[in-house]
Amino acid sequence: MFNILGILVALMIASLSRGSGILVGWESLVAAGAGVLVALAFSHGVASHLIDRFELAKHRLKLLQLNHEAHPEIDTSDLRRCLLADRELLLRRVPLFRHGVDALILAQFGAIAWVFGWSDFVADVLHVPPYLDILPALLPYFLMLAASWWGQYRIERKVRGADWRPMRFIGFQIRANGMTILPIALIYAAFWGVTKYVPGLDDLRHSFLFLDIALQMGMVIGVSFFIPFAVRMILPGGPLPEGRLRRRLEAYARDNNLRVSQILVWRTGSRMFATAFVIGLIRPFRYVFITDSLMRRMSEDEILAVFAHEMGHVRHRHLWWLLAFILSFTVVLLGLAHGMSMFVAGTNGELIATGLLLLYGYHVFGYVSRRFERQADAFAANTTSPELISQVFVKLGMDNPAAMRKSGWRHFSLDRRVREIVLARAHPEVKRMFNLELWRGLGLGIAVTLGAALLLIQPVREDVVTGLATYSLTKFDRARVSNAGDAKLDQLRSQTIERSRAMAQLSDEYEAVAFWYEGVVEGLSGEYPEGLDQLAALAEKRRESADSAAVREAGTRQMQNVEATRIAIRKARENGTSFFDEYDAELLRRGLKATDSGD
Repeated sequence: MFNILGILVALMIASLSRGSGILVGWESLVAAGAGVLVALAFSHGVASHLIDRFELAKHRLKLLQLNHEAHPEIDTSDLRRCLLADRELLLRRVPLFRHGVDALILAQFGAIAWVFGWSDFVADVLHVPPYLDILPALLPYFLMLAASWWGQYRIERKVRGADWRPMRFIGFQIRANGMTILPIALIYAAFWGVTKYVPGLDDLRHSFLFLDIALQMGMVIGVSFFIPFAVRMILPGGPLPEGRLRRRLEAYARDNNLRVSQILVWRTGSRMFATAFVIGLIRPFRYVFITDSLMRRMSEDEILAVFAHEMGHVRHRHLWWLLAFILSFTVVLLGLAHGMSMFVAGTNGELIATGLLLLYGYHVFGYVSRRFERQADAFAANTTSPELISQVFVKLGMDNPAAMRKSGWRHFSLDRRVREIVLARAHPEVKRMFNLELWRGLGLGIAVTLGAALLLIQPVREDVVTGLATYSLTKFDRARVSNAGDAKLDQLRSQTIERSRAMAQLSDEYEAVAFWYEGVVEGLSGEYPEGLDQLAALAEKRRESADSAAVREAGTRQMQNVEATRIAIRKARENGTSFFDEYDAELLRRGLKATDSGD
């Protein structure tokens, strides 16, 4: 249901593919449409195959039963066990169908994004502003996902015996996926609003590369407090009715010094989807959802055990750890990207860093998440009874035998969870072993995050030094255009030159940038731009000593850049306009800069 991993991978594809499109235009629309048709055909074909296999197995069992009734003297027990085992194996392959469809959709989305430039189409053709383009950028992915629901619906009805109606199934899928993408979309929208309407923030963002990232991390933290309320608005349902069960659940929470804002029943419209979950970092926006199917299947005592499990997540602050992991992914990705840049050139380093991040997220977060579930099971067993929570898992396993023996990314198998509850009761010393396992996983996550943060010390330091110089130059240009006065301009000029010289100490590459900054501020002040002469001499020296065509070409482009800067300075002074606007226009005129949608 919660397609978290698929959506996160799709987001990374959409982000990394920006600016890489080969065919951008009507071809992008055609590719998206073709991807939807392929997803529909593939899911329909595989679903038909699985349904035929299941129907054949069912008919064989029926014929065996009729044969046994006609000839009871013949022992058919071995054959029956084989047929039941085949049917069970088929049921266990149903998740593989979903994984296969997800892999196909992601592969197609990668082609649509990189070859047919869907992200570029959204930005350059549709002109959707950055940070508001998240849903349009993922539109082909979600359309292909929706196309695959037809095959999934047929399997759920025919093989799993679900009682979905088509529109209920579609509505359920839309809400489930919407609940996953909504927090991300809200964070991006909030970030867009802040960057657009907070005065001066745009200049800071363009000066300090890491400021955008810090702002986004702050937005993640801020919006996370209010996301549960938005999720509550998406999911159909309402508060658990007043009565004995509600009073028991509320009393349990009070007795254990735990608080929730509301206990809600999620009306899924299916008798198969039996689950519960808790969301919300703080009490005013903390909700426990229990599906209608679970309410129908379980007794009051069993629902209390399920509720206790969810309260175990609250007691052990698992939701806060989840937020920490989300922030950790950003730090780890940045650290890996910087580390790869020292060994691998170009976009290959970014791709390798992204792949390593996915491995980190899948294995480390999955490892910790499974043990969070074990910890919540133990809390439920200790505060209700081991027999009660075990009974819940057995009951769920009777309806879904595959889940009884199969572990998932975030959960152990139901069978293992029951065995560990029994083991912990019989041998209390294993609780210490379980806790050590959990802290090993958390310790590894913390160590990886700290290691990535150490890799970022030098880039962040460089960003602060260069950002201060860039911000001073930007303020100087704006003050000049607005006629701020000689005293203010002299102060900003001196500040820009001082900070540029500090930047020049970082490396040879930054020394060239410092020359450019000094030349620009000198020229805009009405002085002769000596810094540009120094930059031109440096570029000429590098070009003459170059040992490759690529380095010589870079030197030539730098010389052209110096000439474009001189012209931009002259036009800015003559017209009283922004230097950066004139500079961008001159670069575009000379073909030194690609057309940019901007932000």
